[in-house]
Amino acid sequence: MRIIVAAMVLVAAGLGAVCVGQTADDPGKTSSTQASQPSTEAAAPATQPADATAVPASPPADAVAASPLGKDLAGQDQDKAGTYPKPLTVPLQWQLEIELGDFRPIAVRLPDKKEDQIFWYLRYTVTNRSGDDRVFVPEVILYTDTGEIVRAGKQTPMAVFNKIKALYNDPLMKIPTAMTGKLLQGEDNAKSSVAIWPDFDPNAGKVSIFLGGLSGETTSVNLPAPIIVVEPDWRGQERPVTKDKLLLVKTLELQYAIPGEKAARRHLAPKLTKQHWVMR
Repeated sequence: MRIIVAAMVLVAAGLGAVCVGQTADDPGKTSSTQASQPSTEAAAPATQPADATAVPASPPADAVAASPLGKDLAGQDQDKAGTYPKPLTVPLQWQLEIELGDFRPIAVRLPDKKEDQIFWYLRYTVTNRSGDDRVFVPEVILYTDTGEIVRAGKQTPMAVFNKIKALYNDPLMKIPTAMTGKLLQGEDNAKSSVAIWPDFDPNAGKVSIFLGGLSGETTSVNLPAPIIVVEPDWRGQERPVTKDKLLLVKTLELQYAIPGEKAARRHLAPKLTKQHWVMR
């Protein structure tokens, strides 16, 4: 009887040792697995730098909208790198067609300057085949990889547009401000113009251009805390506004690589590296 009890004690002790060994080993394995997984916080995209003179009413293209359900606020699946809204794969709202032309620099001698000034322009044509007349309000903003934000039309004299129009000998090219308004249906009613910017940071090697006003698709993002943004009121005057959510609009993003040094840029054409739709 004592032999049997002793044997049972030894067996129990052995099982206890096995269990203790597994308990000590599992946390080590779990810790190793967690360390090998990328941090979602580290993968979150950086916030776009703010313009010193004006704060865009809409967030950058990589604005984050977290959702605990694995869906973004538009009901779409979140990707593995982050939780931000994406445009619907099949558009459910109206969308205008855009044909892109040259994105290039141009040198212009202004009346009050002794040297040529460099400006950049992007030619484009918009056509409405959405099934109904639309009001087109273009918003074209350029971001550099050095943190500069430039809205098209800012500090661009009329002489710059006139030289571009003469360069292409295009009598149908409209001044940028004439693009805003009703866009009738059909190819015969298409509108062509250029977005124009003053020269940007010569150290920039890449730029992203966002073209808004081409789609009726929107979604909203609830902010973790209210923020103050500056936006124009109905009279066109900028004023601070407190918001607890942001409205994102389907926007076309163009990414360009800028070749060469500043002195040679006017002779080299930027290369389009990516074109896609984003919510911003």
